[in-house]
Amino acid sequence: MSIDRVELFSVPIWRSRIPEMQPFAEQLREQLLQQWRDGQFQKHQYGYGYQTPSVLFDRDNLLASPAMQTLQQAFLSRVREILRQRVNHTVHLPPDIYASMAWALIQTNEDWVNGSWHDHAPALISGCYYLQQPETTNETEGALAFQRPGSVDAFVQQVQFVKPQQGDFILFPSYLSHRPTPCPSAQDLRISINMDAYVHWLHWDEAGKPRIHPERYRQLREDSL
Repeated sequence: MSIDRVELFSVPIWRSRIPEMQPFAEQLREQLLQQWRDGQFQKHQYGYGYQTPSVLFDRDNLLASPAMQTLQQAFLSRVREILRQRVNHTVHLPPDIYASMAWALIQTNEDWVNGSWHDHAPALISGCYYLQQPETTNETEGALAFQRPGSVDAFVQQVQFVKPQQGDFILFPSYLSHRPTPCPSAQDLRISINMDAYVHWLHWDEAGKPRIHPERYRQLREDSL
């Protein structure tokens, strides 16, 4: 498993590939496209664009779809690897990924696709798997735009763009404000599967005994801020 770390505004994001999804990619793409053609994706129903409900990782969908099982496993394995890189007070606490969810988004070249800035908190890590990424005439079209956290600073770049390739898997901290950019020059659709992971930091073991003294945890937290 290869994960490349990239710094934006001194915040890490991660780029990876999921080779184990290759056997499923074409069938999954055609399945989503057929659902879209059949009107099962409603414009702006669940947010910007043609989007499904966030149920692709629900139990029934996972049981029915080896592709979703493979994608969920790939997502969670990368989240665990990312969590091993943490450096603040949570390095002293074991993480527990207690929930994950996923949904599909289809973006056309229509002029309304410039969605609002948003984040995915209270999730901890979010990801976008690019099942289909159309060619565009401009490098920032169809990119994933990130907004610098914190107050506006006239001397610091406020927005940075990550342009995915088809098959790319981009992961980032869920608190980062972001949005996909329009792709008016695209002759095809942009199809992504987007996902969130929710994490506890475990202060207690299975027997109810503290893994870390509360006062020690409070001090570590204060030191990390």
